[in-house]
Amino acid sequence: MYFLLRSISCVCLLHFFAGLSGQEPVAVTKNFAFADGVYLSFAEFQENRPSYRWTDLKSSLFTNPQTFLTQIEFLKLKEEGNRPVPLDSVWGLCLGGIPYVRLPQGAVDKELPTFAGLQVRGKICYFVFSRPELRRIPMSAYNPLTGRPFRSGLVDRWEEVEHPMMLHFQTGEVARLTVDNFLQWIDDDERLQETVRELEAGEAQEKLFKCLLIYDDRNPVFVPASDNQ
Repeated sequence: MYFLLRSISCVCLLHFFAGLSGQEPVAVTKNFAFADGVYLSFAEFQENRPSYRWTDLKSSLFTNPQTFLTQIEFLKLKEEGNRPVPLDSVWGLCLGGIPYVRLPQGAVDKELPTFAGLQVRGKICYFVFSRPELRRIPMSAYNPLTGRPFRSGLVDRWEEVEHPMMLHFQTGEVARLTVDNFLQWIDDDERLQETVRELEAGEAQEKLFKCLLIYDDRNPVFVPASDNQ
């Protein structure tokens, strides 16, 4: 019965989006290519309809392919006398089919507005950023003759700390990818919930990313087809 209801829901979504766009909707897979451009709201992202295409804009930005972070210096509208687009009005952007979501100010050690790429797209999207954080770590001094520690203590060290994050495609909610948060977000998939709960704490944290991929594969969401598709 649960499977039947979910199938009916998917069919309803298909017809709903088809009515909006006049085209068959498209499933958001983990590598789904969104329409390139600038999105001013989360609703535009859900509909795969950016406010501005890159051909409408003059822009200065830099993307780091290793970190999946993009920084923007400016955006200007060509047909409006190069009127600047306020960067604080931008929800996200898309480059080469990859969406980038705006990070809160101070999330990373960058001066310019910074956007993180969604490395996985689906009902639960995934992105990650890192920043230097001061950590107190144990350290020991060793006797060079015996090789044994003779003094131990805590020292402050700056370390680059990763922050794996989730974006819920249906609500726009953003949360850190932790076992507790993930379990709350997958309450519509009882089998997967039970599987995660049965894992030991350390193993569950290690397998969270794989579980996220499984969830997205089993629980598709759809967007209207864009001109790019």
